[in-house]
Amino acid sequence: MKSPAVPHKRFYVLDEKDRPVEVFDCSEWSHWMSENEQIFRRTLLEESRVTITTRFRGVSDTGIGEALLFVTRIAGMQARDNKSYGARTLDEAMEQHERVVQKILRMLAGR
Repeated sequence: MKSPAVPHKRFYVLDEKDRPVEVFDCSEWSHWMSENEQIFRRTLLEESRVTITTRFRGVSDTGIGEALLFVTRIAGMQARDNKSYGARTLDEAMEQHERVVQKILRMLAGR
């Protein structure tokens, strides 16, 4: 009987223009991740204690479609509303961050 395939992870760092570049040396990736800031935007909605954070993940599982290397996460809401959204590029991630912030502001305002 065949063992289920374990997804192979692919590792990325960002170049000087914040574009993902695949690296093949795990220690190079680990060093880069420890030396560089991965959070690009954090929005704290103080009254509601909701935080929206957009960061670079730097890792993807192959075989699961396009690499979503950036993630926007919502924390501080009810469990069902604490979600994560992936993006392929920093530009996509920043646009997504703003859409999520606006959506939550509307939700909190009761719209």
